[in-house]
Amino acid sequence: MKELFLVTGALAALGGLTHAYLGERMILIPLRRQSDLRRRHHAMLRFTWHFFSIVMLSLAVVFFALGSGVVGGGDWTVVRVIAGYFAVFGVLVLVLSRGRHFAWLGGLAVAVTAWLGTL
Repeated sequence: MKELFLVTGALAALGGLTHAYLGERMILIPLRRQSDLRRRHHAMLRFTWHFFSIVMLSLAVVFFALGSGVVGGGDWTVVRVIAGYFAVFGVLVLVLSRGRHFAWLGGLAVAVTAWLGTL
C-alpha cells in the first residue's frame, strides 16, 4: 500500500470539495445576483466551475485506488505527469494571485505527495 497516494487522494478530494462549495457561495451566487449575465452564460460558468471540481474529485478516486493497491505498480509515468500538472497549477496560482489565493498550497501539496508516492 502506498500511504502517500492516500494522502494525495485526501488532498485532491478536499481541494475539489472546497472549490465546489466556496466557488458556489463566494463567486457564482453573488455573480448571479449582481450582474446582468444571461441565464445561459451563467449556466455555462457554473458548469465550467463545477467541472473542475469533478476532475479534482475524480483524481482523488484514482489516488485512493493507487493508495489502496487496487491499481498501480510498475511504470509511474502517468502519475508523474499528473503531479506535474498539479505543480504547474500551484505555481500559476501562486504567481497570478501574488500569493493571496491559498489554492497554490493545495496544488503543490498534491504534486509533491503524488511524486513522492512514485519513488
